[in-house]
Amino acid sequence: MNPWQQIPSNEYEEHMMAPGVQQLGVLNEIFRKALDQFNPRSLCILGCTNGNGFEHLIDRKFDLLLGVDINYKYLAECRAWFAEELKMLNLLCADIDQLDIKNDCFEMIHAALIFEYVDVQKLLTKIPTWLNYGGILCVVLQTPGELSQPVSDTEFESIRKLSSVIKLFDVKEFVCLAEKNGMKEIYSYYINLQKGKKFFVGYFKKIEIFKIVK
Repeated sequence: MNPWQQIPSNEYEEHMMAPGVQQLGVLNEIFRKALDQFNPRSLCILGCTNGNGFEHLIDRKFDLLLGVDINYKYLAECRAWFAEELKMLNLLCADIDQLDIKNDCFEMIHAALIFEYVDVQKLLTKIPTWLNYGGILCVVLQTPGELSQPVSDTEFESIRKLSSVIKLFDVKEFVCLAEKNGMKEIYSYYINLQKGKKFFVGYFKKIEIFKIVK
């Protein structure tokens, strides 16, 4: 079983808000900024957990709104909290590595801290097919910390199990792979975190690839 299917939401949130981590609020703000920047009418959130940041979706207009996570209990909580105010919200319990979505569906795909747990090359070939032409992939990658392991010290055994599956992906290699698959980096920045860790936040735009005819 995937370790993410075994982590209770309260343990996940307590870990992410712990003094030595403090990442939950950071991820919330990254999501808000991306929404304000691009104001998508069709949006997919990969690894949505129980809806951190979904309050920023309320009162926005959507034609299509999809949240995906492997943990059905997270999705049940998300539905309980937001279904009334987000009438367009669809939630899908799925392994992202096995995910199949109709082509050209979304103006924006948000993927925060999920590439550390998936087949990056495989997913980066799929995502461009899910985006409309000109659509945006907003990605958050964790970079190595100077004073901490990829999974920060925690009191929760369920969180510690992630150490066996997490794989940090080189940012430059990620950018290169994205561009090879037709997604051009248009803006990026870093956020300093606890114990020398950083988040890379990147916006990638799906661009048309022209074939040269000789």
